[in-house]
Amino acid sequence: MATRNQVTEPAAGATEATADPAIPDEVPGRTHDPRKRVRVYDKETKEELVNSVPETWLDGRFPRLAEVPSKKAGK
Repeated sequence: MATRNQVTEPAAGATEATADPAIPDEVPGRTHDPRKRVRVYDKETKEELVNSVPETWLDGRFPRLAEVPSKKAGK
């Protein structure tokens, strides 16, 4: 009967556990965050959209949309 070889080293090419790079809160030159969703309304019909949309939609690609003003005090 054969004996087992004991491995005392990690396998070649084993990856070390590394932390993912942090996502910056702000990117220079970007005014709208693609991860943030906002409530909007149509400027011409004054109707609020049912669902929130990414904030990047307000960068000029949909000129009829505007952000709904906050109802919280001080915002």
